[in-house]
Amino acid sequence: MIGLLLLPIKILLILIDLTITLVTFRWVKALQSYFTGTPLRTCAVDGQPYVRRDVRYRDQLATTPREGISTLYDVMKDASERYGNRPCMATREFIGWKTPKIKEFGPNITWQTFLQVYQQALQFGAALKAAGCVAAPETTNLDKIAQPCRIAIFENTCAPWMIAAMGAFTQSITVTTVYATLGIDAVMEAISDNVIRVIVCNKASVAKLVKNCANMPTLKYIVYTNDLVPVDAKIEWPQPPNGVQVMSFDEFVKSGDVKKYPPVPPKPSTCAVVMYTSGSTGKPKGVIITHSQVVAGCASADVGFGIREGEEVYLAYLPLAHIMELMAECVMISKGCALCYADPKSLTTTGAYPIGALEVYSPTIMVAVPKIWDVIKKGIQTKVAAESPVKQELVATGLKWRQFCLKHGFDAPLFDKVVFKKFKKAVGGRLRLAVSGGGPLNGEVQNFIRTAFGISLVQGYGLTETCAGGTFQAMDDMSTGVAGVAIPAVEIKLESTPEVGDKAGVPYLCTDKFDVDGNPVYGRGEILIRGNTVSCGYYMEPEKTREVFEEDGWFHTGDIGQFLSDGSLRIVDRKKNLVKLKGGEYVALEKMEMTFGNSSFVDAVAGGICCYGDGDMDRPVALLQLSEPYTMKWAKENGISGDFQQIKKTKELHDAVLADMHKEHSKSDLSHLEKVVAVALLDEPWTPENGCLTAANKLQRRQVIETHSSEFEQVKAKGVFD
Repeated sequence: MIGLLLLPIKILLILIDLTITLVTFRWVKALQSYFTGTPLRTCAVDGQPYVRRDVRYRDQLATTPREGISTLYDVMKDASERYGNRPCMATREFIGWKTPKIKEFGPNITWQTFLQVYQQALQFGAALKAAGCVAAPETTNLDKIAQPCRIAIFENTCAPWMIAAMGAFTQSITVTTVYATLGIDAVMEAISDNVIRVIVCNKASVAKLVKNCANMPTLKYIVYTNDLVPVDAKIEWPQPPNGVQVMSFDEFVKSGDVKKYPPVPPKPSTCAVVMYTSGSTGKPKGVIITHSQVVAGCASADVGFGIREGEEVYLAYLPLAHIMELMAECVMISKGCALCYADPKSLTTTGAYPIGALEVYSPTIMVAVPKIWDVIKKGIQTKVAAESPVKQELVATGLKWRQFCLKHGFDAPLFDKVVFKKFKKAVGGRLRLAVSGGGPLNGEVQNFIRTAFGISLVQGYGLTETCAGGTFQAMDDMSTGVAGVAIPAVEIKLESTPEVGDKAGVPYLCTDKFDVDGNPVYGRGEILIRGNTVSCGYYMEPEKTREVFEEDGWFHTGDIGQFLSDGSLRIVDRKKNLVKLKGGEYVALEKMEMTFGNSSFVDAVAGGICCYGDGDMDRPVALLQLSEPYTMKWAKENGISGDFQQIKKTKELHDAVLADMHKEHSKSDLSHLEKVVAVALLDEPWTPENGCLTAANKLQRRQVIETHSSEFEQVKAKGVFD
């Protein structure tokens, strides 16, 4: 009824908006695009449509962002010379915990210039040499090392993390990354395997390292940071054994004598990083990454991002032990942009007091995993749902109209000022470019973020083994469900997988002209990547290396994709993620989770949804984290009384959740077999700490099932038809 009453006002607003667009000539660009059509962004290699490169780099793949830059040492040195006194790194003043879940920050922000960061890096490198570390071999191999040419960083993302890494590079020393959420056993293994002499960690981690020194005989220096440690915190640890020193990061840096230990620059072929994967498919593998591979990734980002030199403000909060964040920060340093450090749980006022990092820093560029974008979307929707019916109608109208405008190459200036101004404030007000990586982004979420904030939200695709470099979506590409085109540093090939079929049971072949839905494609198959960002293999894992790295340089990703008409890549399956049901049919669990995660009943912050199916089942089921705010809102609207725990057990709620799942299914391209037939409602969050998520926030399906074994067995039984 409200919608009908407001219809004249909504039409009037759209007409005014359209008039502004016409008189300000904002339609010219859209008209030009209409007549020129979608540009061909890639070219076939050797006449093979299923092997493609960036059309601008058809003859030679990208290697460096500029002449003379071939290592990460060059990147930092060049940045210090070019950008000198410009702001490089920012850190908020941490006061302590306002509540058990909310961090309190002070008004002060510590800024460091590029010159200051470079000087600290030089001193840190000199201190490493004084501590007995030696330069890594100029040529990288996968065999176990014998000398202490690596350090370990076992810490959350913060300025000292990156300064330590850059410091190691000044002396040709390799950085071994260890997720800050991993247990002590994983840390000890990394230290032993990599002959680690110096480890950088948080002050809160010192005690457990000291207690286990006997199991880490090579470890001689524990260097701790005070990141997110309250000033008045009393953290104690046992007396370290003889030969082991515990020092603060600042003390270690000050001890570095650069005159005595001048820089020993690495070669392009020197190993820069041993990065351990997050371990979602078993024991983490140490990926060997050279300086030239990271620099080639920087060169590709320089082309694809459209970064404004010296002007961008980047929000640095994702794990630096993850390749996507490490690459992003290296790119920003190479372009003279400011890195503003935060953590994922204090981005907004839900986890920070008095305000979140987004409002404090007002970033212009933000990179996030799909889960973060989903959380932001649902956060906005929750706030809108609390507004009056009139405001809700205006927001809904603005979203629909602006989405139409953006799809056709122009914007909605009136709605931008009237409706979306507050939305922009939620991400700082200056955000212009957002990137999603680390997994497929749901199209509905991508469109919502683009529309609500009026920004370019594009997807990228890559792996640790490719330095996060594979494909990148063009800034003006408004399509969804597309991973983008091959970055300038690599070429991509589709290889037939006759043993794996689509939802119709048809094998994926590189010669295919049409996909399962009848759309034209230039081949389908497993995605293989070769080029300047591709790793040479796994540390001390020759057999696993041979499984996925071919002698001619092609790396097998395990993902199934298809090339679209403009050369863009769409990922449609996972070679090993397809699950066969009792009837022999396959279902794609990750794709299902991406679809059903859109339900308002799903709490993305607490971990989202976990779908399950196996050969004993007729249909798949799901375990999901139930959103308390939305559930209570639903209960009130439907006359269901009781507290959250009481309502969670009602048949009415289970029926409503399942109905909402089926609603999301009807909007998707999932097959009828990929409709969940039952759900288990949970409210114990999945986190990296309890093992249900990896450190990169990817679902650990086996651990989720083990943690909730009772609920799992009950819901699984409903997927078996007698």
